[in-house]
Amino acid sequence: MKKKHSKAQIDYLASREHFVQISQQADKRIAELKEAGKEVAQAEMEEIIERVGLHRAFNELTQAENVLINWTQTAIKTEPEFIENRSNFEALYEKVKTDAEARGAILNLAMRLNLDLA
Repeated sequence: MKKKHSKAQIDYLASREHFVQISQQADKRIAELKEAGKEVAQAEMEEIIERVGLHRAFNELTQAENVLINWTQTAIKTEPEFIENRSNFEALYEKVKTDAEARGAILNLAMRLNLDLA
């Protein structure tokens, strides 16, 4: 049976893929400069980042992550595991803005959910 994704999950997957593609473009341009024997200093890095739109892609990914994280808070409220471990989940959500591991754990959880909630 094929997994059904929510809009938040689909948007996150699209943003993540776009960010990866933009990152690869930046890496390719850096590699090309190095192969040409040019030094890649801060000014060159900033120009590459601006030209490929890495900041914009990162901001879009972060926004999609935030929407997905908010979606999970609604999606799991009636799940038995959440109800049994409510304090642990709430503590994890408190850390999501300051702890990369907590954020990653919530995003991982969010992509495992197979619910159709907007």
